[in-house]
Amino acid sequence: MSKRLVISMTLGGSLLLSACGGSSSSGGAAASCPTNATAPASKTAAPPSSDLLTAGTLTVGSDVSYPPQEFYPEGCNGKDPDGFDIDLAKAIAARMGLKTVVVDTKFDGIIPALTTKKFDVLMSGMTVTDERKKAVTFIPYFSAGESFVTTSGSSKSPQTLKDLCGLKVAVEKGTTEETDATDANDASKNGVCAKNPIDFKNSDFDKDTQALAALKKGTVDVHFTDSPVASYELLKNTGFKISNKVVQATAPEGIAVRKDDAAMATAVGTAFDAIKADGTYASLLKKWKLEGGDITKPSS
Repeated sequence: MSKRLVISMTLGGSLLLSACGGSSSSGGAAASCPTNATAPASKTAAPPSSDLLTAGTLTVGSDVSYPPQEFYPEGCNGKDPDGFDIDLAKAIAARMGLKTVVVDTKFDGIIPALTTKKFDVLMSGMTVTDERKKAVTFIPYFSAGESFVTTSGSSKSPQTLKDLCGLKVAVEKGTTEETDATDANDASKNGVCAKNPIDFKNSDFDKDTQALAALKKGTVDVHFTDSPVASYELLKNTGFKISNKVVQATAPEGIAVRKDDAAMATAVGTAFDAIKADGTYASLLKKWKLEGGDITKPSS
């Protein structure tokens, strides 16, 4: 999952912009437990079966610890994930005449896992960056930002990356937030925190849910995460606040496919166009209260 640029967000009612992470106590928006493998629906376009890891199935790699985009709902079997990305992946696969299976993979190793064919596509709140585009092809599907989460009673109220200097900050490994913090501490890049570094090396977690847990325990000052994840954390937990109020920038998140898999990129792009046209995309954004990330609308 991951996820980004130096960004904040405007919180207007519920969930807004994002890019990847989650809450360990998170119920889904759906009333019932999801099913991992789903039956195909109307076919739009599909790659040859020889291009698929498993014939008849779109195998999707995702770091399932990033609600509301991908997570395991409480009270279910702990195996079948839920979330906006999961629903969207199923809808895209259905338009390709395929079933869907999700492979849970740590975010910091998820691109290598895709390139070594552990799954067919990657869908995990991943921000499109120039560096990542060297390794994979992206189909943008969501517009995302970043947020700073603190406890409600905290005296810390960071508004920009510079305000994190000297603070203990929790991030997820492999994310844009981790990259932002690293760059901010780098004197060779004129990092804004080079003289007073952000303290995150002992709070650099495998999963974004662990970062939120550290904030709950009081071992860090700030949880630095994607904005839709931050908003969802506030919906599902008490005692937290989002400190930054202004969107400094937004960036697209993308479905990633291997650079040598043009058939898959074409098929996924065609299927995504179909669900945008028939209203499925808008319906899923509304279901997960993520309308602010609609890739088809100008960023605010």
